[in-house]
Amino acid sequence: MNARPSSGNYDRSVSTSSASSYSSSTDSVASGGYSMDSPPVASVEVLRCLRCAKCVETTTTDDLASTGMVQIGYNIYYCSSCAKMVGYK
Repeated sequence: MNARPSSGNYDRSVSTSSASSYSSSTDSVASGGYSMDSPPVASVEVLRCLRCAKCVETTTTDDLASTGMVQIGYNIYYCSSCAKMVGYK
């Protein structure tokens, strides 16, 4: 009993997409609206004291001294009172 159909029954055509429908990646980047003349975007950061967990919201353009926080490492901060107590300020 041969249950397999013959190989002539299958459609072997392969559909291909045309190259004209492909949009280049440079077109999407150029239309993204980014330019060298655009002003920098300030993002909001939350600074938390490592010792007492005091929390301060600031923007990336703010000065750290005006926020009352002292940076002791990469994304590690003391508030001014804890920094004075530990000896950083």
